Amino acid sequence: MLSANYFPNLPLEFNIANIFLYIFCFLLIVVNIYLALSYNLLKSILLMSLSSLIICVCYLLMDAPDVAMTEASLGACLSTAILLKIAKKLQLSFNSAEKLPVYKNILCSLVCILFAVCFMLVCYDLPDFGQLSTPMHQHISKYYINNTTEQIGIPSFVAAILASYRGYDTLGETTVILCAGISVILIFANKKTNQ
Repeated sequence: MLSANYFPNLPLEFNIANIFLYIFCFLLIVVNIYLALSYNLLKSILLMSLSSLIICVCYLLMDAPDVAMTEASLGACLSTAILLKIAKKLQLSFNSAEKLPVYKNILCSLVCILFAVCFMLVCYDLPDFGQLSTPMHQHISKYYINNTTEQIGIPSFVAAILASYRGYDTLGETTVILCAGISVILIFANKKTNQ
């Protein structure tokens, strides 16, 4: 029988949502391995989009629909459209890719495996998934729930946190999105004949 000692950060209740979550996580691993081995540019772009859609479903299964909608719109739709447009604009060949020598493939694989092992070791220090005794649930969320209406005057906790308590963080994210939008416009802009 599985116990929390084997998988300390994963939900071990075997309800239908958790079973689907494990299935989609396995599919995500398979798609990303296939993406890493793909030498076709069009196939790689479509596999990245599929990977983003699988992550979107995982977010939905973990009760985070706002993050799932953001992932679906930006990760799956917008980034796929931008990558396809850039590939067309730069007139890249979808069928050709430079194949790396065998020793470089082995070196890259070893670095990825080392990173995955280090990541798994770090995950043992994380609190259990959904545990209510984590430091975040002890004082921060209670503070937001008790003081949002008085200090901010906005009934939505998410809007209050993003607009006021984490305003500088949201401003930084907005600046990054603005710079990305300007970059996309500059990439897609038509060159004039005299330039």
